[in-house]
Amino acid sequence: MPLDPLRLTLANGAAMLAKETSTNPSVTMLVGIRAGTYYDPEGKEGAAALVARVLDRGTRTRSAEDIADELDGRGASLSVIAGRHQLTVSATCLAEDFAAIFSLVADIIQRPAFDEREVITKRADLLTSILQDEDDPAAVAVDSLMSRLYPDHPYGRRARGTTATVEQLTRPDLVDFHRRWFTPESAILIVVGDIDPPR
Repeated sequence: MPLDPLRLTLANGAAMLAKETSTNPSVTMLVGIRAGTYYDPEGKEGAAALVARVLDRGTRTRSAEDIADELDGRGASLSVIAGRHQLTVSATCLAEDFAAIFSLVADIIQRPAFDEREVITKRADLLTSILQDEDDPAAVAVDSLMSRLYPDHPYGRRARGTTATVEQLTRPDLVDFHRRWFTPESAILIVVGDIDPPR
C-alpha cells in the first residue's frame, strides 16, 4: 500500500494529513502541537508536562467524568503526552464514532478548564514522578548527560521540571502556556483509518 496521504494546510494555518485504510472499521487521530517541554518558560520547567496531565481532565463544557464516560461508552481511547518539541493528543475509536470523538478531542485541545482541583492533584502526581526519577539511575544519568551536553539550552533542562519549579506552577501558568502555544499554526492533525480523507 503506497503512503500517499491527503495533505492540506487549512486557512487558519493548521496542517492536516489524512489516509484511508480499510483493514478494520476504526480511526486513529493524532494532534501534535508545538508545545512540548522545549517551550517551558524559564523558571517554570514542567509546565508542558503538567498541561499534558490536566488537559483531558475537563473542558469548559465537559467535566472529567463526562469525558471518561464518553470514551468508555464508545470504547474509545485517548492519551496526552508531552514530548520535547510536541504535546500530542491521540485517540482511537470506531469509524462510526469518529465525528463524536473528533469533537471531543477538539474540545479538549481548544477549551480546557484547568480546574484548580485537577491542577493540584496532577501537580502532586507529577512531583511524585520527579521524585521517582531521582531514584532511577538511568533517569539521573540521562538528565546529567543532557545538562552537560546542553548547558545553556532547553535540551539541558529536565523534561518534567524539578520539584522546585513544579511546586510553584499554578493554574494561571497553565492557562498562559495554553494561550501562548496552542495555536492553529502550531498544530498538525493526522487521521488514519476507515475514513474518507477529503471529508
